[in-house]
Amino acid sequence: MDRWLAGVLTCIGAILLGAASVMACTLPDMRTDVAPMPEHGGPVQVDASFTVLDMLGVDDVSQQINVDIGAMLVWRDPRLQSLEGCRFARSQVWTPDIILRNSSNLRTTLNNARDQVVIGAEGRVTYRQRFFGEISTYHNLRSFPFDAHDFTITFMSVETGVETLKFVPDQANTWLSDRFNISGWHVTGLTLAEESAKLRETGRSLSMLHLTIAAEREVNYYLFRIMLPLFFVVAMSWVIFWVPPSRFEFQIGLGATSMLTVIAFNLAVAGALPPLGYLTVLDQILIWSIAMVFLAIAEALVTGLHVVNGKEARALQLDRVARVVFPILLIGGWAALALRGMR
Repeated sequence: MDRWLAGVLTCIGAILLGAASVMACTLPDMRTDVAPMPEHGGPVQVDASFTVLDMLGVDDVSQQINVDIGAMLVWRDPRLQSLEGCRFARSQVWTPDIILRNSSNLRTTLNNARDQVVIGAEGRVTYRQRFFGEISTYHNLRSFPFDAHDFTITFMSVETGVETLKFVPDQANTWLSDRFNISGWHVTGLTLAEESAKLRETGRSLSMLHLTIAAEREVNYYLFRIMLPLFFVVAMSWVIFWVPPSRFEFQIGLGATSMLTVIAFNLAVAGALPPLGYLTVLDQILIWSIAMVFLAIAEALVTGLHVVNGKEARALQLDRVARVVFPILLIGGWAALALRGMR
């Protein structure tokens, strides 16, 4: 009997405790579409911080980056100051209507029941969310493959003007993960800045957050997989200068083979980039390589004409000069183009 009574009392206590907890976390009557009014007046200040958890890739053709980002927004709502420790669905309280200005295909990990805010001391509201997917960014490729970029992601509140809401960047809690699953790039930095600007579409001044990821392209792939083989292809055309000028047909055939191979390199590289209205550094290097092969063929033509006209000694002298000048021109031209691209 005593054990039965103790069990009943325990159940009643648990029910009362749960009821008290529910009553303690009961929201007051409030409009979720009206921002809280700060005691000192002015706009609601929303502290924002971001964590770049992973960067999975950069697509130069579609001008997109694939990222995994954690976001945290913190603001104060005096209407909730008696609800410390409570959790509510985001739709039950006022939250900043933050959206991404970049075109994107983002997904969130916290949805439905898990999409909640946490109430802290003095009505301090904390909202966390995690975004992952593709985000459009514009990056200029003139210096490709010696390029470095600042990929900027812009968050803003469309429905709430700067007179009502202002983002405050929390740079101290904005950081990069230690490791990234990205190949071909080295992530070097992360900055967060706020800007109040007028949105042309609506004419309203809005508070915007600019999250900028700085990254450098790793050039080793292009050095060893493209430029080094390209050097050997161009150097193949220099065999012309060691072949006797009297073997004119062999020289022209060798030069034509080198020319076709360099053009094939150009077509292969073009597939890795979008159609551009300007030349990249690698484009200029390829054009310079084509020009050097063409000049080697032209030199073979000149020496062949000298042989036909009985000036074989002059032809051999031109070949000896070309053996020194052509490597210097190729390497010097490449170095000048690469240095200009890295500035």
